[in-house]
Amino acid sequence: MDRQLKKALAILIACTRNKARPLSLTEIAIWLEVAVAELGSYTAVAERIGISSKMLRQFSYVRRLSDGVQRLFESRQLDSVDAAAHLAMLPVRDQQVVADAVVAGEINTIDLRAVVELRQLEKGCPIADLLRRVTESKVRREYVAEFVVRGTRSREEILAAFAQYIPSSDIVSLEIEGALGRLVLTPNGKNALVRVAKTLRTPLKLVIPTILHS
Repeated sequence: MDRQLKKALAILIACTRNKARPLSLTEIAIWLEVAVAELGSYTAVAERIGISSKMLRQFSYVRRLSDGVQRLFESRQLDSVDAAAHLAMLPVRDQQVVADAVVAGEINTIDLRAVVELRQLEKGCPIADLLRRVTESKVRREYVAEFVVRGTRSREEILAAFAQYIPSSDIVSLEIEGALGRLVLTPNGKNALVRVAKTLRTPLKLVIPTILHS
């Protein structure tokens, strides 16, 4: 195997299976480009490192961002694959303003999705107005639970497993990044999770693995 390809694959394995990535997304994207150039496609690279091509491709989205926003990822002021993917959906003229709002803690990745959706609906509205509307209307009381994803279940399958116990309307979001999952619930959703723990006679901290393996 070519030394450059071997190094690229080793880096991608180390950086796509662990949330605490040793490299920034911009560096990962560069090595991903090396691997794709050597093997010919994202699918071929994904097969070699054992993740889906869809998930792998998300690591390339940072390269679609403006230079200023890429520098935020390079310095790891921004470090979320989900954030990169959603920022890439915005026009270049909007990306810096929105990225700065994320860095400042004015919005989170869930709010970022809402900004993207509003921009798609209202293409002529100033981005500052869209940000203001999202920050004023967002639900501030949320319950976040992180968990380890085991096996090869897709996001849709995991979401369906949760929906058996928690009303879909109370699941704010479900993010899967490598082997880690992040479930965001409304207060009612958290209460539902507590009830499930009691029903299944398991501690609250173990209820999510129990749901996923039931």
